[in-house]
Amino acid sequence: MIHVTFQPSNKTAEANPGERIMDVAVRAGVKIASDCGGRGKCGRCRVEFEAAAAEGAVSDVLGAETALLPENRDGYVYRLACLTRVLDDCIVIVPPESRVSEAAPRKPFTRYKIPIRPAVSRRTVTLESVNRKGPFLSFAARIRNALREGEANPIAGPSFPVLSEASASLKGKACPEITATLFKDTSILQIRPGVREELFGVALDLGTTSLVAFLCDLKRDRIVGVASGLNPQVSYGEDVISRIAQVQKDPSKLEIMQKALVDAVNGLIRRTAEEAGVSSDDVLDVVAVANPTMQHLFLGLNPVSLGEAPYLTVCSEAGEVEARHLNLQVFPYARVHVLPLLSGFVGSDTISALITRKPEDLRGNVLMVDVGTNGELVLSRDGILTATSCATGPVFEGAQIRCGMRAAPGAIEKFRMDENGGAIQFRVIADQETQKPPRPRGICGSGVISAVTVLLRAGIVRKDGAFDLDCGHPSLRINAATGVAEAVLVPATRTQTGRNIVITQNDIRAVQLGKAALRAGSEILMKDGGIEQLDRILLAGTFGNYLDPQEILDIGMFPPIDVDRIEPIGNAAGDGARLALFSLDKRLEAVDLADRIQVVELSMRPDFQEVFVDSIQF
Repeated sequence: MIHVTFQPSNKTAEANPGERIMDVAVRAGVKIASDCGGRGKCGRCRVEFEAAAAEGAVSDVLGAETALLPENRDGYVYRLACLTRVLDDCIVIVPPESRVSEAAPRKPFTRYKIPIRPAVSRRTVTLESVNRKGPFLSFAARIRNALREGEANPIAGPSFPVLSEASASLKGKACPEITATLFKDTSILQIRPGVREELFGVALDLGTTSLVAFLCDLKRDRIVGVASGLNPQVSYGEDVISRIAQVQKDPSKLEIMQKALVDAVNGLIRRTAEEAGVSSDDVLDVVAVANPTMQHLFLGLNPVSLGEAPYLTVCSEAGEVEARHLNLQVFPYARVHVLPLLSGFVGSDTISALITRKPEDLRGNVLMVDVGTNGELVLSRDGILTATSCATGPVFEGAQIRCGMRAAPGAIEKFRMDENGGAIQFRVIADQETQKPPRPRGICGSGVISAVTVLLRAGIVRKDGAFDLDCGHPSLRINAATGVAEAVLVPATRTQTGRNIVITQNDIRAVQLGKAALRAGSEILMKDGGIEQLDRILLAGTFGNYLDPQEILDIGMFPPIDVDRIEPIGNAAGDGARLALFSLDKRLEAVDLADRIQVVELSMRPDFQEVFVDSIQF
């Protein structure tokens, strides 16, 4: 067996001869960037070896690698983790630009006051005493009788699994008083001796890139803990198409990716519960929202049909599954509720965002947009709703960009040109502990848009997206190694990596394609609705919260509108999941919305390509 050690994490894993370094890294718990899902297309998974040690320890360089690898530094060689195979014991160096940082906790949430009516409730009842002369009622029968007393709706007696679990906690002792946890006031989830008042639930926002868990007190209407983290499935591809392709190529990847996701969710739940002093035994309800692919992967449903026309879901309806079937570390018989999907590309996260809105929020011509790897748009014409989605690619997550990275400490989130139009200034996301910005090592999504806007305003980039090589600005140069034009935003002397942070022509094209998809989707919804002017744009999602409204208008991401009519509404999907956790009425509202919304499938529209091409210009 071969031993592979990864630095600087100093993690070691065993490997079989000929196994890919990327696969060994996943097993070792080392996260290496990969935009393309390990297909040798993006060049983001660069790793280093000492040149002398690499010979004979790893496979020879492939032709596909050479075009994607930077110039080697003295004594070291670069390789791609997805194309390089181990042949003997070796040490793999993961450079800063290839390390996957846990997403910074940039998930704001909004507190809403609504009538509380959770799906679960607790009732403490006194059981009939046992009459030695009979009739001899079972424990289950006495519970059923006590709960039914004075109730209009019949409550089913405890099931055998619930009784089995309860008998372990009762330990055979007589118990005159018990607390039963009811689901929708009709079935028993849990039985505990004595009085138990604590009642908690978890709301999950399962994003393509990041995950958020809210631990909520369902009796006191409050959030007691929030945790966020990176979706570990990024190791299998930055976007949903890459993950679908993984399952299509190897069906066993479905179980692997589901387990990785559930393990990460359990880590978030455990973290919030420990910090709040809450027992998993008292976490009795879960609501999860996601895009269609993530919802399928979370539930263990094969997503392959989502990647092929006509993009059919396995299941679109709202529903519940017991937590034990997903291996979630909450009470085993707690129900995990998922909101309905709208189509193969418009998910429960969109429905979740909509249930945070009041009717007056949707009066007039209102466009709600969740800008992310998969852009989702909903147009309201005085409450008449149409929705669509468009593949923007992971550019807005900082992926597919030469110096791109996720929003984490060290990422540049904002650029501006000084008043004289010369030096480019920037703002870096601070370290969470020191609250001081470290040296930059890349550009996150909001920074990418900011950088392109600054270059556009300065005349360094033309309206067609090409560099103006005659502009004379000192940041624009021809890279001596590649012969390609690039704008140097931060010189190597000021970065963590010791290399220039740049924007290339390909980076600008990626932004153009992403913003054109959103613009075209917006234009088609407006065309179908017979409207020419929007009254408001609501920017949902964490990314939308950090966008500069003027910058997104300057690059033409949306139809023209007054800048003060663009309103960030935060992590609306996570907020909606929380509302559905606190209120059964919100779950019913979600189902009603799903029935009312008309979905427009852009891939089926003959006019989409024309509108898309017209939207590419800045």
